[in-house]
Amino acid sequence: MITAVATLLLTASAVPPDQPRCSSFATLSAADQKQYRSRYRFRVRTKGKAVAEEWVRTQVCPEARAAIRNKRRAQPTDKQGRPCRKTRTEMRPVSSGGSMTMIPRQVCVR
Repeated sequence: MITAVATLLLTASAVPPDQPRCSSFATLSAADQKQYRSRYRFRVRTKGKAVAEEWVRTQVCPEARAAIRNKRRAQPTDKQGRPCRKTRTEMRPVSSGGSMTMIPRQVCVR
């Protein structure tokens, strides 16, 4: 009984809380594998397996996608990291497949 509890605790804490549970393409769900298979294979073919697996950990895992989504939704902060009281919309240039385009971003008013 004690061995089973110890094994359960060890396996539960094997993944640090800041690391996503999925560590490779093989550990993704079947639906996610189907959705991201072509992009994963493209990265393996062009940049190597290590880069493709890093992409899976940082972009594809559900925890990574949630972190990206939360970062996008976060309100702007000033240089000290405090939330802004007043904001304005500023157009920022971004690359979109070779050409540049402008997107609106919220920035703090000093």
